[in-house]
Amino acid sequence: MSAGKGSFGGSSSGADPDSPSDTEVSNLEHIGKKPRSNGSVLTKGEIFDLLKNSRRRKIIEYLRGHDGSARLDELAEHIAADENDTTVRQLSSDQRKRVYIGLYQCHLPKMDTLGVVEYDKNRGTVELQDSVSSLVPYMEETDDRTGSEERSWVIPVVATGILVPVGLGTLGVGALSTIPPAGWTLLSVVGIVLIVLIQQFT
Repeated sequence: MSAGKGSFGGSSSGADPDSPSDTEVSNLEHIGKKPRSNGSVLTKGEIFDLLKNSRRRKIIEYLRGHDGSARLDELAEHIAADENDTTVRQLSSDQRKRVYIGLYQCHLPKMDTLGVVEYDKNRGTVELQDSVSSLVPYMEETDDRTGSEERSWVIPVVATGILVPVGLGTLGVGALSTIPPAGWTLLSVVGIVLIVLIQQFT
């Protein structure tokens, strides 16, 4: 695509974890290459290389949720707000600029070359291409795995919540000593059933 400067163009003095000088040096190999046609199939290596970067995943997620197209500035603002755990209105100009430059110089050119998006630098527009269908199954798999990891704390909490009172009750500590053994047995059984159900549905 033809070169141009966006509204956030220029150099940034702040450290950028996704800047070309740090993690995207390999993107240089795509400079000068002709973008692939819409619908091109990606290799597994290309898929994992694209999805290993959080900003590229966020680009795809945002475009999929906005009819497949967006302006570069709004895309950068959305990602910057997400990365800084704030709103678009509360973003500083430096936060906007760092993300904008990373997308402008590195991520979007790479995704454009691989045919995942059509990136027009002059107009500042990004449009999702059919080739993204190669990435979606892997993104959904990653989301499912992340969700399971986020829920992994539930079983230990439930088990602790049952074992502690049962243990204290059987040792005769405080008011818990007044509960008969049958009550603790019932509580233990309920706890085991609850843990089994949690495992099945998470």
